[in-house]
Amino acid sequence: MAIAPERAPAAGVATLALVTAGVTGIVTSITMIGPLLVGIARDLGISVSQAGLLAAATAAPQALGSPFAGLLSDRHGRRPMIVLSFGTVGVLGFAAAIAPNFPTLAAIRFGAGLVGSLAPTSLLAAVGDLFPAERRARAMGWFNMGFSFAAIAGVPLMGVVGGAFGWRWSFATIGVALVLLAVCLWWWFPAIPPSSAADDALTTYRAVWGVDRLLPMLGANLAERSMFTMVTIYLPAFLMMAHHRSAVAVSLVLAVVAVGAIAGNLLGGWLGDRFFKPGIFVVAQLTAGMLGLALFAAPITFAAAVALAALLALANTASRPAFLAYGSELAPPRQRGALFGLIALSNQTGLVVGSAVGAAVIGSGGYRWFAAVALVQGALAAGLALPLLGPRRIG
Repeated sequence: MAIAPERAPAAGVATLALVTAGVTGIVTSITMIGPLLVGIARDLGISVSQAGLLAAATAAPQALGSPFAGLLSDRHGRRPMIVLSFGTVGVLGFAAAIAPNFPTLAAIRFGAGLVGSLAPTSLLAAVGDLFPAERRARAMGWFNMGFSFAAIAGVPLMGVVGGAFGWRWSFATIGVALVLLAVCLWWWFPAIPPSSAADDALTTYRAVWGVDRLLPMLGANLAERSMFTMVTIYLPAFLMMAHHRSAVAVSLVLAVVAVGAIAGNLLGGWLGDRFFKPGIFVVAQLTAGMLGLALFAAPITFAAAVALAALLALANTASRPAFLAYGSELAPPRQRGALFGLIALSNQTGLVVGSAVGAAVIGSGGYRWFAAVALVQGALAAGLALPLLGPRRIG
């Protein structure tokens, strides 16, 4: 079978814009739960920690579906899987807006997570297909920038909508946005021929599991995503309860915090093109863990909390462009979707772990225990990445 050529398309900027918009939409649909927790809990008669498990209800099926999403992407093409994912999750957003109780809402979020697993894997693999090695790190930076745009625009917007009109309108709004994204991606995203239509699953994953340094990378990625998710989901509630701010006020503050994430992406892309990629990850995660400890444990003012949250976002996101580019370097071109499916599996497993651990820690020990867990997760991510610092085995 012919391998899809590694090329930079003529419409590179437009393609990157679609990739970034797609990631922004998917990440917003997951992390928008943060500023809506209090409203959902009050409306449905549950605790804030129980409402926070809605993120796990979405992330768990995404984790389970990600490896299969990679196989489907390799066999049937990137664009069909991306469009199917966005369109279906958008429709399920409308269903969530009219959910009568918590079990129904959790079931809808579970379905959205299952189908939503197709999008991140296919988008990651598409970046590897469409951009050559010398440009791929910057392209991965724009993929990861979608997380920052979700934080600076998507999540605050959903928080403002929820604060002004109610959390149900937030789900309806994200539903409209995802359906519109599906239409745009269908018309304008490049068509990439399937790369391994004739390969069976056993052959594909035998090749993928033989990749050097795969397990340390997946473990480090899982730990980093767990801390990212825990902080992202529970930071709004922390600011609302510990500093007595409204949902609308906290949503606007999150936009300020996300400036740190954007700066981190820009800094991380610059560093990734010039320095050793795994080393950047190790230093950044140790720094993020220490900042998490200070943010959630120290008796500080609201302004200081916002500043520490912005610095934490900067440190965490500075590691991502180089780390994703390193993963692309490890991926066999014929099985790129399958390998990124495993990376997406570690992403979504991290979302499950982070949301569940955050709920358990807050329920039992409060935010001081939460701060200690943030430090441990940062140190764990750095420690798991240490094997990546040595020379790679070739062949």
